[in-house]
Amino acid sequence: VHSPKKNLQGSNSRNSYFFTMELCMATTIMLVITSLTSSDSSSSPTNFEHWTPTTIIPILTNAAGGILVGLVTKHAGSVKKGFALIFGLLISGILQATLKSDDGLQKEHIIGGILASISLYLHGTNPYVAPPTTADAKKKKE
Repeated sequence: VHSPKKNLQGSNSRNSYFFTMELCMATTIMLVITSLTSSDSSSSPTNFEHWTPTTIIPILTNAAGGILVGLVTKHAGSVKKGFALIFGLLISGILQATLKSDDGLQKEHIIGGILASISLYLHGTNPYVAPPTTADAKKKKE
């Protein structure tokens, strides 16, 4: 089993658009199964009767965002994508705290910022070291 990062990066990488379509199909299948097995009456097929042309806007932006995430993961890697995500959360938290001055920073924001800072510190001070390959072990023996 390979991670999505391994599938999208390297010389034998897969097409990121095709990978996104595979994820979309798996999500669609799971949603259909969930709606068919749900006993809730709100999951009936008549849910679409109140849709308007503007209802499709969040669906399309979500799809475009999924494609962009796949492309970022392919070209920058999942670690840099994670750093960008943490930075984006930091910016949105600062904007929320300044623009919604009545709420201010809540306990959850501060704890999240501290945890993100700790994770960035730990990643910066403990870089990944690849395990030695068999070729490296043979060179040491010689």
